[in-house]
Amino acid sequence: MIHEVQKRAFRKNGVLCETRCYYLRFRYGEMLVDRWKSLGVTNKEVAEKKALEFRQEKEREAAGILEPKVIRESAAKPLPTHLDDYVADLEKRNRAGRNGRGGRQLRMRVTTLLNECSWKVASNISADSFIAWRARQTNGARTLNLYLQAAISFLNWMERMGRLKANPLKFAGKIDERGKSKRERRAFTDDELRRLVAGSGPRGIVYWVAARTGLRQDELRQLIWEDLRLDDAVPFVRVRVVCAKNKKEERVQLIPEIAEVLKAHRPANCLPSDLVFPKGVPRASRIEKDCAAIGIAYRDETGRYADFHALRYTWATFLQRHDVPQRFAMKLMRHSDMKLTAKVYTDETQLPIYEAIKSLPRLGKYTQIRAQISGAEGRNVSQAVATVGGECGEQKADFTSENGASCRLVSLPAPCGEGERAKRFELSTFSLATRCSTN
Repeated sequence: MIHEVQKRAFRKNGVLCETRCYYLRFRYGEMLVDRWKSLGVTNKEVAEKKALEFRQEKEREAAGILEPKVIRESAAKPLPTHLDDYVADLEKRNRAGRNGRGGRQLRMRVTTLLNECSWKVASNISADSFIAWRARQTNGARTLNLYLQAAISFLNWMERMGRLKANPLKFAGKIDERGKSKRERRAFTDDELRRLVAGSGPRGIVYWVAARTGLRQDELRQLIWEDLRLDDAVPFVRVRVVCAKNKKEERVQLIPEIAEVLKAHRPANCLPSDLVFPKGVPRASRIEKDCAAIGIAYRDETGRYADFHALRYTWATFLQRHDVPQRFAMKLMRHSDMKLTAKVYTDETQLPIYEAIKSLPRLGKYTQIRAQISGAEGRNVSQAVATVGGECGEQKADFTSENGASCRLVSLPAPCGEGERAKRFELSTFSLATRCSTN
């Protein structure tokens, strides 16, 4: 162990000098190199006293009697201050979501917990207080889990930064969301989309572009004319990194109809940096009012919503209905998994399923299977009835087997002159009472 109070030497213009204040040179425990700490005083006796207090503090920390100084200082600091530092760190590391939306949502949720759970400093936080708060809430399972996720993320950061010894909410379990009601969406039908575009005034073109490109609300809000290549042989829109949800630049090819609509919408004197939709993109409340004004159900009888993000469902369903290959649809939707395109974003209620199966070949025109309930005991008797025209007809033979069950031998017609042969036996069902009596 090294513990020395002295002034540090340094050179200035080639002359060896000493510092005005005293320093502590120390190496405790398993430290590999010497370290220096400024004591901030010019009196050696005072410096030695401060050095002794520093060594005693380190020894108590090593023995577990005292928490490290950074934890003690953090424990006295208000939690909103730590939260400000955390959100600032997220923004600096580009982890605060698109346009900082994720950071704002996290701040809102954690601030709500701090206020409603009476968490002023880190020592106030406990799993019991959170569980008691959650029990009083009437929000859905998904919302409550988001609050817990935000709090755990914040406390994990404090633990990594050395501001907290352990996360008190580490083992607070989430609510099982399976079987709970979620916000389900549906696709707009072609007729509903026409009415929405025609009856929404200047907002109609925004709905139209969203439903035929799959661009998200924030992506449309930041779309500029430089992102559009409408005069190319293959028109496309460029989704910039700062706008994309997955932080990857993508090119989305445009159908000719949308390319023509955007050309007509483009002002003659627009700049490349001008917004395509300068009046903004409608929010959920606005599209709800537009739907109500033209008689479109914002929420249908099954509880599914037709909000702005449902226009993205509309694009995926439109591609599926018009037999666009699944791999192409996944690329146009900018999904990383084909299952997401096929299972989540495709509205199965609008698929022409019956049109696809009604023309499937029939089993045959001769045999018709029918079941009838007969007898006092309600026995189910299945019969095969052949209906044949011409001179050759069917042959039937009813008889009783050894165990008392009735059977019918059915001979289906063969071409005249080739003879007739038995196709199968059909064993009629019988009741439990009959079976017991025969045994």
